Amino acid sequence: MESIEKITKALNIKPEAVGVKFTDETPTAQVDASRGLVCNGILGAANGKVVVLSAENCACPGGKRQMGLASTAGVVGFNPRFLVEGEKLWCDVKTFVRSSLESQKIAPPPAGIASKVYLYPANLDIWTPDLVLFLVNAEQVSRLVTLAQFWDGKLPSFEMRSSLCWAAITYPIVSGNFNITAGDISARRMFQWDENLLVASVPWEKIPGIADAIDKSTAGTAKTSEEFEKLTKMVRSTKKP
Repeated sequence: MESIEKITKALNIKPEAVGVKFTDETPTAQVDASRGLVCNGILGAANGKVVVLSAENCACPGGKRQMGLASTAGVVGFNPRFLVEGEKLWCDVKTFVRSSLESQKIAPPPAGIASKVYLYPANLDIWTPDLVLFLVNAEQVSRLVTLAQFWDGKLPSFEMRSSLCWAAITYPIVSGNFNITAGDISARRMFQWDENLLVASVPWEKIPGIADAIDKSTAGTAKTSEEFEKLTKMVRSTKKP
């Protein structure tokens, strides 16, 4: 995974890049098949674990539905009222339904792709991933965005709505778009995500272009011109009002 390593090194991304693979295959690596959620599975993979999620062991009813591992009808314990009265993310159930329908129009759950979703350190090179998740700060996001549009000037509209699993995995898998998300506040608080971490989700087919731009763009490792350096020094030396 030379391209991924090139990106993480150039941007000084410290957490391991996380590979996401929808597959029915079983890897040779040791797998953590304990009950868990997508939001802590991402952190586990960034810290070296190979995590598998399925209809049987995904502990989050909403996450199970969003990942296409079970239909709404087949998700035991899925209760929209809990999101309203427990997590208090919407003022009432109809507002939740409205929000949910909007996200489903954009990217419905990827049902039928596979019965399992693996989250794993991408450097293990177990599979060619469907997605690569980078856990990044604001400056690293800025650099990734610039690198991603370096060749054609095109970027999709980023989607930060809905749950962390929808924005970080479902939306980019279904749409094929690069996405940035802060994730939902419940997921962040439950598993104590670092307050500065964002998730950059990059479909595998977009990784080579980002890596190839690193040597050519100042968002990567290229040097700015003398003219720009002079302008930067002048601006920095200007006294603040």
